[in-house]
Amino acid sequence: MILQALTRLYEDLAAQDKIAQPGWAPAKISYALCLSADGEPENVVCLMEQNKNGKPAPKEIKLPAPVKRTVTILPNFLWDNASYLLGVDGKGKPERAVQCFDACRKLHTELLENADSPAARAICRYFETWRPEQAAAHPALADCLPDLLGGANLVFRVDGRFAHKDPALCQAWQRHFDAEGDGPRMPCLITGKRAPVVLTHPAVKGVQGAQSSGAALVSFNADAFCSFGREQNANAPGSKYAAFAYTAALNHLLADKNNVQQIGDTTVVCWAEGAEPVYQDLGMSLLFGGEYPGLSDNELRAVLKRLADGLPCEELGVDPSR
Repeated sequence: MILQALTRLYEDLAAQDKIAQPGWAPAKISYALCLSADGEPENVVCLMEQNKNGKPAPKEIKLPAPVKRTVTILPNFLWDNASYLLGVDGKGKPERAVQCFDACRKLHTELLENADSPAARAICRYFETWRPEQAAAHPALADCLPDLLGGANLVFRVDGRFAHKDPALCQAWQRHFDAEGDGPRMPCLITGKRAPVVLTHPAVKGVQGAQSSGAALVSFNADAFCSFGREQNANAPGSKYAAFAYTAALNHLLADKNNVQQIGDTTVVCWAEGAEPVYQDLGMSLLFGGEYPGLSDNELRAVLKRLADGLPCEELGVDPSR
């Protein structure tokens, strides 16, 4: 089953420290909102880096896993766009932006209620005192407000330190994420373990033809697809851990453009048990052609002949017995 294989891939990658732990995921961040110890915005620092084309691009940072948003107002923890962190946007919907900020304030106030650290207190103080109508004239935002209104993501930085690296804030998020799922307790079809299931799974990004916000690999979004009175993904129950694991693994594969191929309107990725890149690279080379790094065509033919005979291939670092 593909979801079980992806979950095993996640666990292999996690063992090699190549992927974020449950509840965390990479996010593209452009700026840091710098707060004083009293929660007052001091300035905004650009975090963008040059991409391979020499142009500025958001920095990828491991942060609390993003929520799955469509039109619903749902805030992320410790990071988001200006609508949620500042209560302003460039879409001409000021009332909705304020609603986004209020939802973000509620989330942070609840999660940080018992967190004992200067960063937690500063962020709570910020949400208590910040007024969205201040944004246009606030000196801390003057240099980057147009980018922020365009949808750029921000993180918090308190007294020179990133909030998402503060142990107390990390623990507050982990407790929140590890809390029981929003669905009934049922056997998980992916792990086989009985656990609270989640009614919606995280989004998969990078699939051709899907929405830029992400697609759902498992989804029941109409009554015609449901049975026995179950709602949403309770029709194919998966635990919070399994849903996070398989989507994190698939997003990891899709983010590596060398590992993605398009066949018509189909997006294809390749991976191998054990999560060792050499097997993945060899599989992509065999499936889709092209040169294998460091080997001529004749050398590659000789290597494949030895593999077919069950012999090890030192040139590739591939052991057919594995």
